[in-house]
Amino acid sequence: MNPFDAGNDADIVSDFGDIRCRYDPANPPKFSTALNLLFAFAASFTVANLYYSHPILHLLAQDFNVSNERASLIPTLAQAGYAAGLLFLCPLGDIFPRRLFVLALVFCTATVWLGLCLTNSFAMFCSLTFLTSLTTVTPQLSMADDPPLTSNLPVLPLVGDLAPPNRRASALSIVASGLLLGMLLARLLSGVVTNYTSWRTIYWLALALQYLIFALLWLFLPDYPSANPAGITYPRILYSILTIVFHHPLIVQACLIAFCTSTTFTSFWTTLTFLLSAPPYTYSTLIIGLFALIGIFSMLFTPFYSRLVTDRFIPHLSVLVGLACALVGTVIGTYTGTSTVAGPILQALLLDFGIQSAQVANRAAIYAILPTARNRVNTAYMISAFSGQLTGTAVGNHVYARGGWVRSGSVSVGFLGAALAFCIVRGPREEGWVGWGGGWELRRVGKGEGVVEDNKGSGGENEEGKKKAEEGALPQIRR
Repeated sequence: MNPFDAGNDADIVSDFGDIRCRYDPANPPKFSTALNLLFAFAASFTVANLYYSHPILHLLAQDFNVSNERASLIPTLAQAGYAAGLLFLCPLGDIFPRRLFVLALVFCTATVWLGLCLTNSFAMFCSLTFLTSLTTVTPQLSMADDPPLTSNLPVLPLVGDLAPPNRRASALSIVASGLLLGMLLARLLSGVVTNYTSWRTIYWLALALQYLIFALLWLFLPDYPSANPAGITYPRILYSILTIVFHHPLIVQACLIAFCTSTTFTSFWTTLTFLLSAPPYTYSTLIIGLFALIGIFSMLFTPFYSRLVTDRFIPHLSVLVGLACALVGTVIGTYTGTSTVAGPILQALLLDFGIQSAQVANRAAIYAILPTARNRVNTAYMISAFSGQLTGTAVGNHVYARGGWVRSGSVSVGFLGAALAFCIVRGPREEGWVGWGGGWELRRVGKGEGVVEDNKGSGGENEEGKKKAEEGALPQIRR
């Protein structure tokens, strides 16, 4: 029988790999600290694939004999490939056995990555960047919502399942910090290694890490049955993502905010390379790479902030505070960055903290809407975020090439202003698309969580509406 046949469901799984990893319905795999560390390692160095080029764009431009603006196509295509993978590959995680699917994608990523290490053609390098980013979605792939809690990777939607309501935001922030570590290490390693060797060395190192991840997952990744809900087809899964999103105002609001903030994030980190490598700074790739260490503050502080603030108050408050911090930092960095390096440093601190705290709060809110459809909710949210990163890389570098640091930063100020507007236009307890109905109370209400009850108009209170949304039906919004 075909293991990809949706009708086989949990009875047929992949026999691909070590016999110790095969699924036994009588004794399903147990989640352990060691498995958690493995997944964290794999997620960090898989996400890192998207960011190795950021601190060395000026060197890539020199080596391939193209302009800085042309070189910025590399991170742009990386974000485009990842967004395409989120949309077209992640839903297959609800159909195919996860072990086989994850291993196949990791192996494809590693094998195609070899071309990035060898090619001397800029066009080929760009094409391969897109393809490797397309298959780099494995940290998101295993964020399924339907299988048993013991049969899923310990990433964001699963944390939303496992964490108690009063700890959900802080638990999500810890996982988000782990993914942030991958972005931080990519920039740091790329800048430091390239300062002493060729830029190709970091790509060879990334190749070795991908094959190491493949080997570790082959040995230790437990097999799980398909998470296909009642034989739903691939086109219907894609359609259900749209119906879920556009019939829940909170999800639309969170996606719009994620798009705007992600635009600012990648615009800053890619144009920062050009600012620091040119006069008046003329920093080496080592110094540029060390700027990634600024992200450690956000990675370490955000979980504590989430525990003290986001878990105690409505998520909307943390989103507002985060966006305000990001806006203040961007204004400071934009209009002082050409005269003092303190400006970009403050911008990096406030921007990273503000965006991460806002994203953690938004996730805590939207994951409570449809608990059994978190995979599709997460797919919609991540597509918005990486579409924003794609836009930020393309627009930011285009504007920087024509108007410099200040003009590029001013565009980021505009995007953050739009994010604040999207946040303000709809209150946390509003049941429709616009307004502040339901009151202004900042503390959580109800049974201690407050997310579902604070967003009743987003479908949190209607079990039948949840089921219809998960199946692709069109639930009505109470107004």
